[in-house]
Amino acid sequence: MGKAEEFFSKAGRKIDALLEELKQSDISKKIELKERLAELKRNKEKLQEDFEKFSEDNKQSLNDIANSFEESMQDIKEAFKRATRKEERK
Repeated sequence: MGKAEEFFSKAGRKIDALLEELKQSDISKKIELKERLAELKRNKEKLQEDFEKFSEDNKQSLNDIANSFEESMQDIKEAFKRATRKEERK
């Protein structure tokens, strides 16, 4: 699940950037940014919880899919090797 971790890490960095912007803005903008930041944090946490629940609830299916992809890649590699060997023999 590397892409999910990357997504949540990126979201965290964006929130940090907003915090930095908040420190440097005027009062009305600070209030607006602070509210938006709180909303983003809630959304990120909810999304992360939902993703973790989805991953746990579908662990077997996700593992089956990953295994199928691995098997398919092995089949493709073998087919490619056979095809290139035939080309070399010609």
